[in-house]
Amino acid sequence: MDGDDSFVALVHHDGRIRYKSKEGVKFTDKNPTNLLMTSRTTLSDLQRSISRKLGLDGRKRVRIYYRIPISVVAQGVMYGCVAVKGDDDLQIMFHCRRQFQEVRTTELFVEIADTLASSGGSAPSRRSSILGVRSVLGINAR
Repeated sequence: MDGDDSFVALVHHDGRIRYKSKEGVKFTDKNPTNLLMTSRTTLSDLQRSISRKLGLDGRKRVRIYYRIPISVVAQGVMYGCVAVKGDDDLQIMFHCRRQFQEVRTTELFVEIADTLASSGGSAPSRRSSILGVRSVLGINAR
């Protein structure tokens, strides 16, 4: 792994997303974990790394949300929230990381859900409560 390309992401997994903070969107968690990433990380790689780090079995799936910097204001950085649904969304995250040098920590929020049983089981049960994801900067949730 190239040392210049790697960075640490703070992963919130047992908290909530707050939309009305002075910073815009804020992820809260009493015990976040961290994860080493590179700009070559794919969504599949990220999901596997998070699952392994959190000790999840193969019957869990993770949905990932990124705390995206929107603008720099006198009080600091304003943030939005974007669902990470594909590798292109990760590329946007990496691009923002390069563009907003004021942001030193990349923050992710993980929603953990049971996968549907192959026999057509019930809908996934949510571990974290999420009010919804807003599209930001013209990036629509697909």
